[in-house]
Amino acid sequence: MSALETQLAPRKVPQQQRAQFTVDCILKAAESIILKSGYDAATTNNIAEVAGVSIGSLYQYFASKEAIAAALVESAVMNATEVLRDCLIENMTKPLDESAREIIRSILETRKRYSFIFLRLPREVPKLGRLSRNVTTEKFLYNTIRAYYQQHRTEIMVADLEVAMFVAEHIIIGSIDAYLDNNAPVVSDEQLIEQLSDAFVKYLTK
Repeated sequence: MSALETQLAPRKVPQQQRAQFTVDCILKAAESIILKSGYDAATTNNIAEVAGVSIGSLYQYFASKEAIAAALVESAVMNATEVLRDCLIENMTKPLDESAREIIRSILETRKRYSFIFLRLPREVPKLGRLSRNVTTEKFLYNTIRAYYQQHRTEIMVADLEVAMFVAEHIIIGSIDAYLDNNAPVVSDEQLIEQLSDAFVKYLTK
């Protein structure tokens, strides 16, 4: 673990249901405050007050508001990972073009659901930028994603699967994030899914 990861790591992992409830309240309070008033307003005292816990209880689990923000990132990544893993497994044996649409749709939905975490928070908290690059759904899903590519190996013309995975990931995630960040042309979700699916399949099979 790097020095930054150590600094942002929780002080204590909740072991009991009551403790987990306390941590969940802290995280929900922090997210609510940041969404409504910005990161600067999310002081530990403010978070504790909104969460309905004592400041001492907050500091039992988190050393700083940066550590709370880091926990928000990790929670969102893990939740999104589970959704995407289920989608990949469900679509593993479907034809490439059909499965691509469903997987890209799931990626779009999870990135949209957690856009605050994936896009806004790392910009407001510079320390989280490096953490966000290291803690990603793609890294947690590496084996499942590779299994999906192996399943369609006869259709994929790109010789090196690692290269194919890298390029496809950045085409899809980069485009979706730009779309959600309002830096893309005005298109609908369905148009984006259709265009990305077409680009993904053509890249792999041509």
